[in-house]
Amino acid sequence: MLSMIRKAREEREGGFTLIELLVVIIIIGILAAIAIPVFLNQRKKGYDAQAKSDLRNMATAEETYLTDYSTYTSTESDLVGEGFNPSTNVGSHVPTGSGANSYSLSVCSQSGSTWTYASGTGAITKGASCTFTAGT
Repeated sequence: MLSMIRKAREEREGGFTLIELLVVIIIIGILAAIAIPVFLNQRKKGYDAQAKSDLRNMATAEETYLTDYSTYTSTESDLVGEGFNPSTNVGSHVPTGSGANSYSLSVCSQSGSTWTYASGTGAITKGASCTFTAGT
């Protein structure tokens, strides 16, 4: 009786072979090679969305400044005074006021892209690449 129990117990103690473990590791490696670039691309899209959001908020602050002073501003500090709060992943907030007629806004995203807002069309366009510097 004991020998039958011992024999049944030994048969159940099978493990994975080295080949099976290597196949699993290779499959995990292939999945990681596919997933990592997709993840990094999503981060860039997030940085660009944050830059576009900053442009819209800057445009609102520009219009508020126009209401108060009858002209557009060309300094970020004036926009901050009107309620604009710059994002940490967006650098180089550059407003370019042109009197009471129009203005242009430009930001550098952490993804390395320049985004521009033109008040005449209200369009946000992607420009040349830029060098992101935090806190500027």
